[in-house]
Amino acid sequence: MEEIALPGFQLEDSEPRLVARVYVDTDLPHLDHPLDYLVPKAWENIDLAGYIVQVPLSGSKRMGWVLSCERVSAPNPAIRELIDVVSTCAVVAPQTFSLARYIADRYLSTVSAVLSLAVPPRRASVEKEKHVSSCEEIKKQSEVSAWTAYPYGANFIEHIEQGDHPRCVWTSIPGRSSREIAELASASLRSKRSTLIITPTQRAAQRLSCDLEDLLSLPIALYTAEQSAVERYRIYRQSSQGLHRIVVGTRSAAWLPLEDLGLIIIWGDGDDHLREIRNPRTDALDIAVARAHLEHVALAVGSFSRSVKAQYLVARKWAISLNPDREVLRQSTGRFFVSDALDDERQGSAADALLPPDAYACIRRGLTEGPVLILAPHSGYIPVVGCQRCAAPARCEVCSGPLKVSRDQSIVCSWCSRAAHNWRCMKCQGTALRWWRIGSERIGEEIGRSFTQVPLLISQGVDEQRPTINSSPRIVVATAGAQPDTDSGYAALIIPSAAALASRPELWAPEEALRRWLTTAALVRPQGQIWVSAGLDQPLAQALTRWSPEDYIQRILDERYVLRFPPTASIVAIDGPEDQLNAFCKELPAELIGIVDAPHSDKRTVNQGSRRALIRCNTDDYPQLARVLRERLGVRSARKLYPLRLTLNPPELF
Repeated sequence: MEEIALPGFQLEDSEPRLVARVYVDTDLPHLDHPLDYLVPKAWENIDLAGYIVQVPLSGSKRMGWVLSCERVSAPNPAIRELIDVVSTCAVVAPQTFSLARYIADRYLSTVSAVLSLAVPPRRASVEKEKHVSSCEEIKKQSEVSAWTAYPYGANFIEHIEQGDHPRCVWTSIPGRSSREIAELASASLRSKRSTLIITPTQRAAQRLSCDLEDLLSLPIALYTAEQSAVERYRIYRQSSQGLHRIVVGTRSAAWLPLEDLGLIIIWGDGDDHLREIRNPRTDALDIAVARAHLEHVALAVGSFSRSVKAQYLVARKWAISLNPDREVLRQSTGRFFVSDALDDERQGSAADALLPPDAYACIRRGLTEGPVLILAPHSGYIPVVGCQRCAAPARCEVCSGPLKVSRDQSIVCSWCSRAAHNWRCMKCQGTALRWWRIGSERIGEEIGRSFTQVPLLISQGVDEQRPTINSSPRIVVATAGAQPDTDSGYAALIIPSAAALASRPELWAPEEALRRWLTTAALVRPQGQIWVSAGLDQPLAQALTRWSPEDYIQRILDERYVLRFPPTASIVAIDGPEDQLNAFCKELPAELIGIVDAPHSDKRTVNQGSRRALIRCNTDDYPQLARVLRERLGVRSARKLYPLRLTLNPPELF
């Protein structure tokens, strides 16, 4: 007699099925793990690991990334099938999944949020293209190495050639940085491995890639945010297939999955362009350190200055410090002249001017030998103004943005660009304005009156065209990062209003001042003159005069050890309503510093009572704290409670 099963009591099919583990594109913390989906039989003959797929989730269609596939003999009958396979090839490499998981755990984010940063938007037309590898063999250079000026520099190169993964932080010599990077990349190529080089801006990446092509006689791939989406996805695909052995890029290039990666170079560490503004708010050095740890690759962090975070790697003995020989450095750099109180007293009342007599004397001497660069602290004409009576900042009556004065003497808002007519101070009702800071246009106007026969060029950060100037005498007024290149270097450099940057209340001010000034001073020809205005602290002035950023940055790091500030300690900012914060922060394995107003909050969030709680723990204890925080976020997400935003060491605090 044939047995007939009642509806709902049929025997399950015991045929093995292929199950895909998928990271679904959702930022819900309680779903921050691979979800299982059945692979339709039509796609079972394809290894879907790394593919982009479409899956069902909570009654909607979501995109996801396949972590792996596994054949299961008796899968859970509640598992649903994949809706569609979107990509035609693997898009996410296995090492990218591991890196995304590590970054998400450490920086209190989700894997989907990290993968959204790491993987560029897919372009189907690129996946149809076929590429042929054009890798060439590189020979060891016979000329004198640029690393002979560094004690243990040759040993570092030798370890890379042998396939090891050493780590260093080096202070570059002006005029030799491209050669130093080229020799590092060459050593990695000789070990049959690829090299990833990260720079702060597209302009720096383009210039470095051209220099490397000339030095190595090899094609260099470029990967920047300014490229088209098709070109970015093309470079991403080709890099993962091993078609590029050297890639130069900006911040997003830190995620590129190069085949046989052997070396990561971070150039210009400390520049805020290398910091990610989206969640998780990591910077390129964080990603590079994680990849060096997970993928066992060499790491070299270079700059004319040094960041506190890079020095912390040296202090923890995770990386070595490579400093150039003092005699070689002295022969390759300009001469700093930092004014002090005695110079101001000698010059009398003229010392209070933006450019005192000593600065004008330096300009005149420099013009006899070549171009002179004046580093303006701000762009524009008069970017910061205030009330003449009470010194309160001048604000827009519509959006409360800071007011500025244009070249035509009109007063406009820096945020909404509205003109301010009949301005009146909201604090004392005064109507007269006075300038607090002057910009590059105003400085250029003053210089033009004093040197009427000398060509004048004003270069600001908003300028797209930055021509290369020759060695003829001229004056260039430029903001930081907008300095035009020269054929043979500047004959002199003037840094006015130095104390305005170095004495700012932010924690990063002296570090940023040192980085900005040494990077600009690297454009000065050897033995050129560099004049700096008075008002600097003695340790900072000595660091400039001796061109020794390591000692000064170590001094800042020692202060942070005492104050328990990052990177010597870990501070987590938690944003949300105050009643939610009090409940969330109870019994955490960390110190509650306090609860303050959340920064950059609009009127809507203020009405909801948006606040920020700050908790702190030692760096060695942070993994345990991160695990507890992620567990609590998962519980809140599953219960659909108010979402809190967590940020590790938010840069706006410092």
